[in-house]
Amino acid sequence: MSILHNPYKGDYEHVPEMDKKGRFRDRFFYAGDLYVLPFDENLKKKTYLPCGLFYIAMMAAIILEGCINQTSSRTLWVVLPYMIQFLPALFFLLGLVEYIGATPRMTRQQYDKGIGRMHFCGVAVIVLAAISALCEVIYLILRRGQYDIKSELIYLAMHVPVVLVAIAFGKYYNKHFSGITKESTK
Repeated sequence: MSILHNPYKGDYEHVPEMDKKGRFRDRFFYAGDLYVLPFDENLKKKTYLPCGLFYIAMMAAIILEGCINQTSSRTLWVVLPYMIQFLPALFFLLGLVEYIGATPRMTRQQYDKGIGRMHFCGVAVIVLAAISALCEVIYLILRRGQYDIKSELIYLAMHVPVVLVAIAFGKYYNKHFSGITKESTK
């Protein structure tokens, strides 16, 4: 029994065949579902730039959010949700790289690690920004009067651009990738 779980194991089949030296070898081939983009390779290339710009805007918004030097930045439970926002943003970049390397007819693994990852990371950034803003609000309530209200409110307001960029990517995703069709190869 394998310790690691491979979700794509059932997508591949193999056939034994004999090589030139008379040895049996397994020839593996993809037999899972194919995800077909609603556009060709040329239009696919035109989606690279907007997805890259969404990544840059998302990272810039998160970095600008962290440039505020507020009193709550010295509190672990306020800073930690902010720092964790970088993880889905970086995974978004990995999804973009995988998407660039894929063809318009993608295997399930290419879809999950490319377009699916970018979509999931956009949602994760929204959730983490909301959690970070909630932690900031709790900090403001618990430490009444022990901080500079101006910098705290600016930090709280800087969560909005992060969420807006992720929502804008979600709308772009719905417009361009919602027409993906799933073809069975079996």
